[in-house]
Amino acid sequence: MTSIHPSARDESFAELQRDPFFEVVTDLIADYLGDAFADPAGGEVDRWTLSALPPVDATADRHRLFSLHVGPVEVLYVERFLEGGEIVDYRVVLCTSRSELTAGADLDDLLVRYPLLRVTPTDAAGADAVLVDWFVSDDGADDQFFDLPLAAAIRPLAEHLATEGRGPYAQLHNRAFAAHVLGQVAAQ
Repeated sequence: MTSIHPSARDESFAELQRDPFFEVVTDLIADYLGDAFADPAGGEVDRWTLSALPPVDATADRHRLFSLHVGPVEVLYVERFLEGGEIVDYRVVLCTSRSELTAGADLDDLLVRYPLLRVTPTDAAGADAVLVDWFVSDDGADDQFFDLPLAAAIRPLAEHLATEGRGPYAQLHNRAFAAHVLGQVAAQ
């Protein structure tokens, strides 16, 4: 008998839906998938996977709400931070194309223009990738994040990652969560 990974269970999706940041999470993922693929629904599991409440790097005070993978690389996730059992902050992390994000400018110029964002080169997705992260508690960081040319920077990296084949995360894929997100994509 095969057991279902906790991140793929309907119960994990139901618990995630109770989080106050759930609608924002859904919008982030829907926007990402809409920017990354012409037909997000057609690539579910084969091109991308989505987990609910994965146990990655979890501690009593920090854990992931979700992980979105394109091929073999985690490209978007949100962490929830707690103190004394109360939510105190969220951190959004996005992996995207460095060359498209900077549009030929130096990475340092981007950091000066967007001081509330952290932009870190990563080799997780090849030489042309960066991680962009920010905390919800940093007033104005969300404005800076959404001012980035995200649509232009997401698709090239996603297309590259999708050519690397199916990632090893199918057993973590939460179909109920994915169906909810794809409903949002279709409504856009």
